[in-house]
Amino acid sequence: MPTKQMHPELTSEQFLAGFPPPIQELAQELRLLVRQAVPNVIEAVYPGWRLIGYRVPDKERSAYFGFIAPAPERVFLGFEYGVLLPDPHHLLQGDGRQVRQVVVEQLNDIRPQEFTALISRAAEIALAPKEKKQQMFLEREEP
Repeated sequence: MPTKQMHPELTSEQFLAGFPPPIQELAQELRLLVRQAVPNVIEAVYPGWRLIGYRVPDKERSAYFGFIAPAPERVFLGFEYGVLLPDPHHLLQGDGRQVRQVVVEQLNDIRPQEFTALISRAAEIALAPKEKKQQMFLEREEP
């Protein structure tokens, strides 16, 4: 989960205004997919990380599950527990221990059905109890 402070007064639109129009359009399309996949999603700008982060609420808590990170020539749709996501279409990139992302450079890179499946599953995994996530990591590492 990002440790840099979220900025509740900064809207996603204000944050995205600092990027070129094509990047803004890509990010807006991805934001729409996130809201469709997780209707009760909590969206917040994390300016220190230069991203829009997403949390899924659950009773008294919420769980961080993903982000949209615009860059000058592309937008990343990232997932906190990306290594645990099923990826039959080989969309996820990254080699860290936990986070994975999809790279979007143009509108036709956006695959709504596949992205929505990743987003939905990422939110489900984030809500899983800590012990369940630990077990998922262990199962992933076993030969």
